[in-house]
Amino acid sequence: MNLTKQVGLVVGAAALALTGGSFADTTADANNKDLKAQVAELRAEMAQMRAQQNDNWLTEQRADEIRGLVQDVLADADTRASLLAQGVTAGYDNGAVISSADGNWSLRTNIHMQQRFVWNDQDEGAVAGAIDEDRYGFENTRTKFILTGNVVNQDWIYKVEINVGSPSGTMSAADGRAGTGDAYLGYKYGDGLTVLLGTMKAPLLREELVASQYQLLVERSNVNYFYTASRVDGVALDYLGDQFHVMAMLSDGMRTGGSVWSTQDTDFALTARVEWLAMGNWDQFHDFTSPNGSERGVMVGGALHYQTSEDVGTPGAPDTDVLVLTGDVSVEYDGWNAFAALVYTSVDFPTPTLDVDQTAIVVQGGYYLSDNWELFGRYEWSDFDLVTVPVTQDLSIFTIGATRYFSGHNAKWTTDIGIGFDEVSVAPANITGFRVDDVGEDGQVVIRSQVQIMF
Repeated sequence: MNLTKQVGLVVGAAALALTGGSFADTTADANNKDLKAQVAELRAEMAQMRAQQNDNWLTEQRADEIRGLVQDVLADADTRASLLAQGVTAGYDNGAVISSADGNWSLRTNIHMQQRFVWNDQDEGAVAGAIDEDRYGFENTRTKFILTGNVVNQDWIYKVEINVGSPSGTMSAADGRAGTGDAYLGYKYGDGLTVLLGTMKAPLLREELVASQYQLLVERSNVNYFYTASRVDGVALDYLGDQFHVMAMLSDGMRTGGSVWSTQDTDFALTARVEWLAMGNWDQFHDFTSPNGSERGVMVGGALHYQTSEDVGTPGAPDTDVLVLTGDVSVEYDGWNAFAALVYTSVDFPTPTLDVDQTAIVVQGGYYLSDNWELFGRYEWSDFDLVTVPVTQDLSIFTIGATRYFSGHNAKWTTDIGIGFDEVSVAPANITGFRVDDVGEDGQVVIRSQVQIMF
């Protein structure tokens, strides 16, 4: 029953009651007052009902209007997002990732940071005060920004790496410090074959090819920095199969990464490396460690590098030829790991009496005491075969230490101590913490402690 009918009935009832009073007993006057009071009460109730009905109607209308407004805003936002990004996705997958919905365009960003303390102690030498025996300090060894991803489709790939750590040397030099590191693009042809073009590490020494964040000790060996080709500019072929990994590269020569095309360096330089996966999987050999529960893995590798220098000043003059041969084996299994490498280098100078044949070895291993603590040790030796005055001594260094893993390589603290058994006649770069000893001195000690984060 609507409000109009309700009002009509009430008014009619009141009229009948009042009219009936005129024909009834004259003594009913007293009741008329009661009827009037009831009519007044009914009118008040009807006014209240009318107000409530109007409020409800306004509330429902307002809800409908707000609902429609929200839908319009959401529709507009979807339209704008679709027009702007066409379905961009973002998240974390071994780095912060931004990608198109179809995956054809992607950008992954990583940050790798190493903060290090180094203390070095060596003998004073023949001249008092000539050498600061104890030297120590802190350094921002590495703070890397690494960008990887693909463009156009998932076959076109790229990598850009920039280190803003302590600016001692350049990324193309032996110690691989501040500046632009890798900067290359590539195309995946399928079936494991990829072509790369740009600045990258020459596929020579395994220790160099394992990224700095995945090393077993605080730093790579001195032997590595003596003989590495480091980064070069060139074009490379990379084939990864089920059991074999083959890499071949044509470049401008050892440690020429980031140089301009007109730099006089080499006529040509060739580098090739082959790895055989005898057991395990390729992923477990991206680092040197093997946490508890890891499967058994064995990988054997070998590589060669040859380059001949460019004529400088005297056309037809004898060139300087460099040949590097190396072989290595890596073993990992359930909490322990071992690695050994042999390096041979032959350098033929224009003056035959200066020719050298150098040999070096590196042996290292680690063992997990628990899921979070790992002990490790390394021995490195090199015969430099350098005819100098005084004679350059062989390198002989033993290093031992431990790593506390807080979250794998993403957060870890590594401390080690190295002892030079013989005189350190040649120091590759201060990134290792070792310095050149005075003639006849030995027993140099280096303590390094480093905290690393990576995400």
